Amino acid sequence: MKGNLFVEWFGLTAAGIVLFVAGMSVPFLSSFIVFIAPVPLALLTRKFGGRRGALSALFGISLVYALMGPEYSFVYICEFCIIGIASGLLLLKCEEGTDYFMYAAAVSILSKLLLMGVFVLASGVNPFFISSDAARAIISSFSSVFSQNGLSFSEADVASYADALTRTITLMMPSMLILFSAADTLLCYAAARLYFRNSPDTVIPQLPPFGSWRFPHNIFWALLAALILDIAAKAFPNAALLKMFSLNLMEVLRALFLAEGLSLSWFFLRAFRVNTVIGAILLVLAVFFSPVSYMLSMIGIFDIWYDLRKRIKIRRK
Repeated sequence: MKGNLFVEWFGLTAAGIVLFVAGMSVPFLSSFIVFIAPVPLALLTRKFGGRRGALSALFGISLVYALMGPEYSFVYICEFCIIGIASGLLLLKCEEGTDYFMYAAAVSILSKLLLMGVFVLASGVNPFFISSDAARAIISSFSSVFSQNGLSFSEADVASYADALTRTITLMMPSMLILFSAADTLLCYAAARLYFRNSPDTVIPQLPPFGSWRFPHNIFWALLAALILDIAAKAFPNAALLKMFSLNLMEVLRALFLAEGLSLSWFFLRAFRVNTVIGAILLVLAVFFSPVSYMLSMIGIFDIWYDLRKRIKIRRK
């Protein structure tokens, strides 16, 4: 390996290890780092191939094992190595962006399930579930920030919010796993497009333009199933499994409908020549502002059924 290439290989390897150590050492950062965890190894594998990707993973596993022990090294294997190497190989082998997205998301979900299963069997503790103490620590940290601006929370309020957070995360874990896997898959893809943008010899599988994303009509069968499960859960309130299925299916569908609404919004923004950076900022704000994101989800449902893009083209003509 030539000098410059070795520096690049070592830099990406070190970046993955630093991200892992930061995520494990600073609890507040772990929620964000989990989304970008596989990115360095995915870029390295796409650049240098599977063998050097595996060598990087072996180096990282050995270092994490020596510094933090076997439990943390297993987390590193599942969240960083398996997903990262698989994403890099898929970026190398897949010809279509949709194929990459489906396969990489499936690998991410399976890797997280493997991590959960092994930890539950070994220790009885699920690493993805948040404990009451951890929830209270998170709520307390936000409370201290708000208190500096004149807003204060009592101990009872903190405990109540922490219990609600714990119950919500426990109940919504399946949909969270799916959405987290979709997020880290998309971030790997976006990072690869950005990282290799000046490398004409490196071909990244193409996704359709975001403004043209549309989901098929058969997604409404899933929506019908979610509504039936919701009615059944309300009819049998003691059936926790029905409630879990209905809530998680509805949450995943809501994310898909929101993506459809955001795609339609991007179509509007591009049609009226809004600056790309400003448009991206507007969409990010829309995602995190609940009333707007809810409206976009409803618009997404309508767009799947009615295809507003065709109607807009007719009117613009």
